[in-house]
Amino acid sequence: MSAKESLEKGDVTIDGREVDLAVAQKPPLSKRILAIIWDSLDKSPEERAFIAKIDFWILTYVCIAYFVKYLDQTNISNAYVSGMKEDLHLSGNDLNYLTTYWNIGYILGQIPSQLVMLKIRPSIWLPTLELSWGFLVMGMAAAKNVKTLFVLRFFIGLLEASAYPGIMTLLGNWYTPAELGKRACIFQASSAAAQMFSGYLQAGLLQMDGKHGIAAWQWLFIFDGIIGVPIGIYGYFAIPDQPTSSKARWLKREQKDMAIARMEAVGRRPVKKLTKKKMLSILSSWQLYMFCAIFIVHVLGIRIYSYFNVWLKSTKRWTTEEVNLIPTAGYGTQIIFTLSYAWISDGIGKRWPVIIGACIPALTGCIILSVWPDHNTPAMMAGWILTFLETGAGALIITWIQEVCSASAEHRIVIIGIVEAFAFTFQAWVPLFVYDTAYAPDFPIGYEMAAMFFGLEIIITVVIWGLAKKWPLKDEGNSATEPSD
Repeated sequence: MSAKESLEKGDVTIDGREVDLAVAQKPPLSKRILAIIWDSLDKSPEERAFIAKIDFWILTYVCIAYFVKYLDQTNISNAYVSGMKEDLHLSGNDLNYLTTYWNIGYILGQIPSQLVMLKIRPSIWLPTLELSWGFLVMGMAAAKNVKTLFVLRFFIGLLEASAYPGIMTLLGNWYTPAELGKRACIFQASSAAAQMFSGYLQAGLLQMDGKHGIAAWQWLFIFDGIIGVPIGIYGYFAIPDQPTSSKARWLKREQKDMAIARMEAVGRRPVKKLTKKKMLSILSSWQLYMFCAIFIVHVLGIRIYSYFNVWLKSTKRWTTEEVNLIPTAGYGTQIIFTLSYAWISDGIGKRWPVIIGACIPALTGCIILSVWPDHNTPAMMAGWILTFLETGAGALIITWIQEVCSASAEHRIVIIGIVEAFAFTFQAWVPLFVYDTAYAPDFPIGYEMAAMFFGLEIIITVVIWGLAKKWPLKDEGNSATEPSD
C-alpha cells in the first residue's frame, strides 16, 4: 500500500510504527474546532511534534528574513520624510524612481532565482543572497547622491527577488492545504510588522540624528543591514529544502518520511526535471495568465497605502515624528486582518471568498479618499487605514497557486516566479503615473485607479474559481487533480 493510500485510510506506517495522520477521515466536531484554532491540535502526537518542529525552524527563518526585507522597503519612504530628501537633494518623482530601480532589479531576479532553486538547494541559495543583501543595504547609508541610491536600489532589488517567491515555494513544500494558509499569512504579516516597526524605529532614531556624524535616516539603513547578516547565517541551518531531498540535521529520518507521506496524501508532487515539454505546458496554461492578472492588480492596488506618510507630510499638519508614527496604526490593523484571513480561509477550506472579502474594505477606503476632500481629516484617515487591509490577500493568492498546481512542482515554482516578475514589472512604471508624488497630497487619479484595481481583483478571483473547477491541472498520468477552492 502506498503512503497516500495509507493516509486516506487514516494511518501510515513509518519505521514499523503506525502513525495516525487523519488526512481523509472526517474527524469529530471537537477535533475540527481544534484544527481551526491551530491545525496541529487535532493530530497525533507524532505529527504534532513534526509540525511544531518545522514551524520552529521554517517559520522563524521566513518571518524574520521577510521582516528585514520589508523593513528596508519601508525605510526608503521613512528615510525620505526624515531628512534624506533634504540631505541628498531629492526632488519631484525621485522617491518613485528609487522604487522603480528596486523594482527593475526585483523583476530581473524573480524568474532566474526560481529556476536556480531547481538546481541549487534553497538552503544554500537563499541565505547567500540574504548575506549579500545585508551588506548592500548598509551601503545605502554611505550614499552621497541620488544616482548612487539608484544603483544600490537596483542591486538590492535583484538580491531580494528570491525572498517572497522562494519562501512561498518553501512553505508549499512542507505544509498541507489545511496548514498553508495560516503559515503564508503569518509570513505575510511579518511584512506589516516590519512596516509598523520601521515607523517607530525611525521616530526613535531621530534622537540619534548627528551622532558620530551620521544622520537619523542613515542609522535606519545601518540597523537594517546589520540585523540581516545573522539571519542569513541562520538560514543555512533552518531551511530544509524539500521533503524528498532534505538534509536538515534537525529532522529525524522518520519525520522526513512523514513529510513525504503528507505531501503525497494531498497530491503535491516533488520537483522533477524541468523539460522543454513541461515548460511549454506551463507557458500555455490558463493558471499562468490568470494568476499573473490577479497578482498584478493586487500589487498595484496595495501600492496606495505606501503613500500615506507622503500625504501626511505634504499636508504640513504633522511633525516629522508624527508622520512616521501615524501610519503604524494602519500596519497594526493590517496584521490583525491578515491573520484573520488565514484562519477563515483554512477554516472554510477555500481561498477565493476570503480574497474577495479582503478587497472590499480596501475598495471602500479608496472610494472615501476619492470622494472626501482633504480638509475632512477623520474621513481621510479612515480611508487611508482601510487601504491597508487587502494586503493579506497576496499570501492567499500564492497559496491558491500552490493548491491549484499541486500536480506539478515545476508549475508551482515557475508560475510563482513569473507571477511575481510580471506584477512588479507593472509596479515599476504604473505608480509613476498613477501615484505621482509631485502632486501630493491630491494624487489626481491615484485614489480612483486604486479602487479600479481592487474591483478588477474581485472579478478575476471569480473567473479563476470557475476555471479551476472546469479545467483543473492534470498530472503526468493525465488524470485531473481535485480542483482547489
